[in-house]
Amino acid sequence: MKKKLRMNPILKKELMVGSRSMKMSFTILGINLFLILMVLFVMMVTNLNFRYSGYSYSSLTALFPVLGVTEGILLSIVVPIITSGSVSGERERQTLDVMLTTPVKPFSIAIGKLSSAMALVMMYVISAIPILAIAFVLGGLNWSALFGLIAMLLYIGIYVGSVGVFCSSVVKKSIAATILTIAIGLGIVIGTTVIFFIWRTLIAYRATLNSALNDIGNAPLIFLFNPYSPMVDFMLRSMSSISIYDLVEDSIPPYTEWIYRFWMPISIVLNLLIALGFLKLAANNICVTKNRKKAK
Repeated sequence: MKKKLRMNPILKKELMVGSRSMKMSFTILGINLFLILMVLFVMMVTNLNFRYSGYSYSSLTALFPVLGVTEGILLSIVVPIITSGSVSGERERQTLDVMLTTPVKPFSIAIGKLSSAMALVMMYVISAIPILAIAFVLGGLNWSALFGLIAMLLYIGIYVGSVGVFCSSVVKKSIAATILTIAIGLGIVIGTTVIFFIWRTLIAYRATLNSALNDIGNAPLIFLFNPYSPMVDFMLRSMSSISIYDLVEDSIPPYTEWIYRFWMPISIVLNLLIALGFLKLAANNICVTKNRKKAK
């Protein structure tokens, strides 16, 4: 007989508990209302230019980057709130001891906590598809861009969620874990972005800094570790014919060109490996807690 697919028990428990709460429904409603307000705002702004000549629906392509970035920011705020209380919340409710007595492995606990958060992310993203589709139905964008955006949002959710689960396993209080998650995320994003733009500024003065530029020619590669850099590359490719490679091709060593040409997949793979590392660290922290319980 064929073996039945077994759902992660932690994921199953989280879904059962979450389905009984109205918090998820209100969050989905709030996100979609905010996106609708953004649509109305963009339509109002673009309509100002066509007051006398008629409305141009092709201008609605501007909704794509606006809604994509907005939803990415919203997920970057909501997901840490969900995942940063995944383990620390169990401590606060005094249910972690019970969970650690089960035969579920620490890594499965971390995966289950992340999966439950991603299930919610999927619901947020799917519920917003009709709003996102306005830019494609009326603006004339390719539908592959819509599904590409959905994939980008899921990728961001996995990365941010992994950081949240890790912080939740380190810090005892959920609020402190949320703050730590946001601090780590901002540190990575701002740090890599600042280095990238400093390099771009130095390139502008290459005439007087030729010798120095030889030593920092690969500095933009640090931007690969920015979890939002694939979305930047994706947006550039979707809205125009350029990419990150086109922005830096005149100022990079020839032997690194292939990295910039395949920036999006390389950055996604690197950051997903980092996310896996955060989950492994979270599992190790849970394992230490479990061993302490056994020792007592």
